[in-house]
Amino acid sequence: MPATWPTDGVRLGGYLRREALISIGAVATVLMLIMATNLLARALSLAADGTLPAALVPKLLGFNLVKMLMYVIPVALFIGLMFALGRLNRDSEQTIMRASGFGLWRITAALLPIGVILAAITAWISLQGWPMAEQARDRMMEVAQADYIGQQVPVGRFIEANDGRLVAYVGAAENGRYRHIFVYDRAEDGSVAVESAPSGVMVEEDGSRYVALEDGRRISGQIGTAEWNRLDYERHLMRLPGQSEQSEAQTSVRSSAALWASGSPNDRAALFERISQGVVALVLMLIAIPLAQAPPRSGRYGRLFWAFLIYALYFNAVPLAADGIEAGQYGLGGALLVAHGGFVLLWAALFWSARGGWGRFRRLWKGRREYA
Repeated sequence: MPATWPTDGVRLGGYLRREALISIGAVATVLMLIMATNLLARALSLAADGTLPAALVPKLLGFNLVKMLMYVIPVALFIGLMFALGRLNRDSEQTIMRASGFGLWRITAALLPIGVILAAITAWISLQGWPMAEQARDRMMEVAQADYIGQQVPVGRFIEANDGRLVAYVGAAENGRYRHIFVYDRAEDGSVAVESAPSGVMVEEDGSRYVALEDGRRISGQIGTAEWNRLDYERHLMRLPGQSEQSEAQTSVRSSAALWASGSPNDRAALFERISQGVVALVLMLIAIPLAQAPPRSGRYGRLFWAFLIYALYFNAVPLAADGIEAGQYGLGGALLVAHGGFVLLWAALFWSARGGWGRFRRLWKGRREYA
């Protein structure tokens, strides 16, 4: 038996990893489908009311799937392991493993590579992949939104403001620019202005969009008088009838290196939350192994309530620690200890109890009382 045990241990480890990966993959697939469906519905709603160009919906969905993976992987790893080990407990397979010498330490060692790899993937997405995807998405949205808004200004016909005091004509739109612009503007005091420019471009200032007329001429005065002024200009901002009035602000996500270099508490809090994603995945994986240990035939889902409770507490502990960084209560290292240290201790307590530590402690305590 000793000569064949290493081979048997390798086979058992491979069997455990295979069962774990099947459950983790199933949970991740279900979660991604649910979240992707919800995201698609929202994107289609924005496209339907004209807020988002329809051509951007697939690309926007792809960028957001990267962010969703950052949250799905820790949950899928935790719940998937609970399902896999719960089934093994229900079928008494783990009991046979422990009786054969394949205890919790060996189970943890067999499953640890999965946890380390998935935690590393989560950490990379959080620290590098997601910021890069968000920055690329913002650039794509800015370009596409500018083109989309540029197409909203009617060309080739006269357009009139609702109050009738401003009439404009745009001859053509090409390569993001307007050509042959003519404007008639009548003020409240009765004065009028006639303006023309060979070209113009859409710009944004102070959150509002304007058309910048370039190398134009403006003639203004009061009808019936000889007081008329001519003004030649290089650039003049105007809001043309029919164009969108407000733009949605695009906030680029800063890189993790920029957050590290910054001394701002807000930036340190954001960096802490990114670092925590990978740590959460690994710690939850470790907790799942002893938490899933249950008496044989006790049911596959017997401890899922405690699993969801632990995840909910952990999920809220990270932003609370980040708030502490912003308030100046913790540094980065202190916040990592506060947010994750308690759950590492929880894993140690569950591991100790699953290996019979609580039973030995009770027997020892009972023996001391009887001796006394």
